[in-house]
Amino acid sequence: MPVPRPPIGRGAVLVPGPDAYSPGRLTAGNAAGLLVGHWNTSPYGATGGIWRGGTTRYLDGSNEPTAVNDAGIVVGDAVSHYDRQAFRWVNGTYQLLGFLGGTDGLGGRRSSASAINRAGAIVGFSSTDSGAEHAALWWGPRPRDLGTLGGPSSHAVAVSAAGRIVGSSITAGGQTHAFVWSAGTLHDLGTLGGPSSTAVAVNERGQVVGSSDTATGARHAVLWERGRTIDLGTLPGDSASSAVAINSAGQVLVSSSGAANGAFLWQAGRRIPLQVPGGDLDAVGLNDQGVVCGTVTVPRISGTAHAFRWRAGRLTDLGTLGGAFSSAWAITPTGIVLGSATTTASVPKAVFWPADH
Repeated sequence: MPVPRPPIGRGAVLVPGPDAYSPGRLTAGNAAGLLVGHWNTSPYGATGGIWRGGTTRYLDGSNEPTAVNDAGIVVGDAVSHYDRQAFRWVNGTYQLLGFLGGTDGLGGRRSSASAINRAGAIVGFSSTDSGAEHAALWWGPRPRDLGTLGGPSSHAVAVSAAGRIVGSSITAGGQTHAFVWSAGTLHDLGTLGGPSSTAVAVNERGQVVGSSDTATGARHAVLWERGRTIDLGTLPGDSASSAVAINSAGQVLVSSSGAANGAFLWQAGRRIPLQVPGGDLDAVGLNDQGVVCGTVTVPRISGTAHAFRWRAGRLTDLGTLGGAFSSAWAITPTGIVLGSATTTASVPKAVFWPADH
């Protein structure tokens, strides 16, 4: 019996890069339609770009923008062969952010900006004088050290509007545990009974999601909520899962894997599966309206990967720019899907797919 092909959605919109040859992708956007991404213009460098209303502004130097808030503040990393340094861009002003410390050796000073909240708090990590990397918070150009859970290193990955910061740290016992930082204190979120856990996202309710080892040795998606550690499980027949994102309604996007890769949307104990018969699905983004994006591969149809949008049980193939492949990297609050797509020349181009509403 033939596998039905998902419906084709609205076409990809090309965001031109600095040249015709460099692969590009869009990676983040806000509700006002400001989109950011980068083009790999050399083996160790990239040109960052900020798109708004049909015009792209390229950043000087080698940069990879990673996030943008509602106020249009863009953060990311200035990159080179051995070095990486967090930056902030505001209304045309570009600023490199400071380090917690570092060493004088090659690549001895490194930092990275992972996320920014509405108020402008930036989180990520920075090198220290010991040579280790610690989770860091930037308000101004100088970072604040968020510390560790007793081990040498930590990394922050997300921050809520209320200032709750989540990430992962090495413990005194040498294991990796998820943490939440709030009001100056780092809290160990624990595990599902196994040795390690990691956090990937936090919402405005203070709910934290990630993944954890279980007592039986499996790896499962986990929700930390009001002192509880909740195992989100897997799709039937699968062996592992990990949380990808959580929205303001408490919906959790979970990647689930077994014989094939799929995903589900979890809310209040209910799992809504996102699967394609005979194919693999990699879900990467979720917005507050419950719209999911990602990349789907259906070997029985063509064996190629295409970006998709999923809404209320309906999965839409977003297509390409005429080539074989496309992939989704993020979704904006208004439902614009961001990513890359190939042309007939097989060069991945930075693109977005307009919202379907």
